[in-house]
Amino acid sequence: MEENKLMYYRGFPLIRSGSTIFYGSGGDAFAARLVVKETKKVADLDVPDKIMVQLIPQSPEADITKARKGDFIGFYEALDAAYVWLTEAIFA
Repeated sequence: MEENKLMYYRGFPLIRSGSTIFYGSGGDAFAARLVVKETKKVADLDVPDKIMVQLIPQSPEADITKARKGDFIGFYEALDAAYVWLTEAIFA
């Protein structure tokens, strides 16, 4: 059986389902959900343009006050914000 290979960004896995991307490890207290709201055409490719990022708790023991939500222009900006929020919530 072929093993599934995940993409990682700064040590956390990325899992895509349709226009939603989950970022973070399953065993951590928080994960980020990135939802592509709009795309734009770049050289015949649909590239994510407007992305909503949500930091969501994954366990009942997680501090709900650390949950966050924001809209970003560009995939890198959204993913970078998700990384900052995720590391602050998990390691701070």
